[in-house]
Amino acid sequence: MVQIHPSLPFYIHRGSYLSLSVFILMRGKFIAILLACSFLFSGCLGADQESSLIQISVNMEGASGTVHFVKDANNGTSIEGMQVSFDFTGTESSGGALTEFWLEPGDGTQRMSTNAADSKILSRDYASYGIFQSRAGANDSGGNSASDELTISFNGAFHLNQTSPTGVDEPADLHIDSMNINSIQNPVKLEISSTITNVENALAIPPPDDVEITWQLFDPSGELIATHTQVIGEGQSYTWTHNEEIPMIGGWELIIGDAVDNENVNQETTALVLF
Repeated sequence: MVQIHPSLPFYIHRGSYLSLSVFILMRGKFIAILLACSFLFSGCLGADQESSLIQISVNMEGASGTVHFVKDANNGTSIEGMQVSFDFTGTESSGGALTEFWLEPGDGTQRMSTNAADSKILSRDYASYGIFQSRAGANDSGGNSASDELTISFNGAFHLNQTSPTGVDEPADLHIDSMNINSIQNPVKLEISSTITNVENALAIPPPDDVEITWQLFDPSGELIATHTQVIGEGQSYTWTHNEEIPMIGGWELIIGDAVDNENVNQETTALVLF
């Protein structure tokens, strides 16, 4: 009687051999027969995907910088964004004519694209700050597609300026908006610089007086992080600065109070969120 027992499991790897051991039981003895099959063809189980026939080359302009947020006394905001250009001129395909260039901006906005025959450049206006992982890609007439990841980094600068010959009775507060929720990294520093000027009175009434200014910086949880009080003489200026390392994620608030009535001031305040 002859019994055949295959030794399992066995594995198939690209460019390797498939080995199968067969044992024959004959007259109380085992005879081992080793069968080997060579698999030299591509596409076996576990094989890597073939490299794309499209070679992506994208040059970026404006991919780093600062997005500026100009605030008014009521926290109204005008944004000076950053425009980034993605130039696909160096992209080539050996699998067909290039048909489309496309971009996923990484800031949560929709995918954009252009017909490759019409333009080799895509431009995107970024109106928020953070570090974004964008993806730029191309398709061809052969059904091939390829893309590369690109990193884009923008700091955030917040400005609140109240400057006039007569000044204002009470300086406004500055709200520092949070970074874009799609940012792949958190900021490393918050830098604040706030200059208050005690405006000289044009008339004798009211008489010249000092002002007492208090700055209070609150984090997104509402906790008071830093404060400073300064008396500023008539016609004088004072600049308060504060740096916060690894600031908490979210909106920060800078409250600026004037303890003296009928004495006007100007302010120039800037907060930088840095990556």
